[in-house]
This record gives sequence, structure tokens and C-alpha cells, in this order.
Amino acid sequence: MKAHGATDLARLHFVRDIARLERFCHQPGQNGLALILTNEASLWNPPGPGRQRTRDHDFRIHHGRELAGTLLWAEGTYEPNTCSLRGTYPLEWDMYSEQGGTGGEFRYLAVFVGPSATEADDDTDA
Repeated sequence: MKAHGATDLARLHFVRDIARLERFCHQPGQNGLALILTNEASLWNPPGPGRQRTRDHDFRIHHGRELAGTLLWAEGTYEPNTCSLRGTYPLEWDMYSEQGGTGGEFRYLAVFVGPSATEADDDTDA
């Protein structure tokens, strides 16, 4: 998938998957897992120093990042892509396989979503 240029959309859709799971996993016993498997290193590597801010900056899913709160697309100038998360999700990429050669390293990111992501909001309404 070299030079496909769709990493911004991969990030957007992965975060949206987490938000959808939060809506589904609102009762005890309901949980879900958002999973991405890729050989696109720019998804797990943080942007280099001095890089300009991109439209998907809030949606970055690199290793060591934490997703939480309201994420804005293009600093809020494109509201349809705004995404709000109830929970907090530390992101830890793991090795999946090494095939050798350029683009041969595959990693995955698994984000568990359970009822606890929404319980805090539900408790404050009481």
C-alpha cells in the first residue's frame, strides 16, 4: 500500500470506530475492540519535529499517544469530521509480523472499549 495517501482517512475512520463502540458498549457485559493492522509506519510513528500541523492532527494514532475528548478535523473548520470520545485511550502499537523488505513490517493497534468508557458520564447525570 505504498503511496496510497490515505493515512488521514485511516486515522479518521479508526477514531470513529472507537466512538461507535462507545455508543454500543453502554451496558455491563457489552464491550468491543477497535483493531487496525497495517504496514504503514506513518500511522504508528509520531510526526517528525518541525512538521507543520495537518488537518488530521487531533486524530493521530501513533504509539504513545492518548485519545480523549473532542477531536477536531482541520482545527474545527470541517465540523462533519468532529469526533467526541467519552473514554480515554492510551495507544500502544505491537509488532504483528516482519516480512522483510520495504514495507514488510506489520503492526497492529487494538483499543478495548467497555462500559467503563461511558459510566463516568452516566454517574454525573444522577
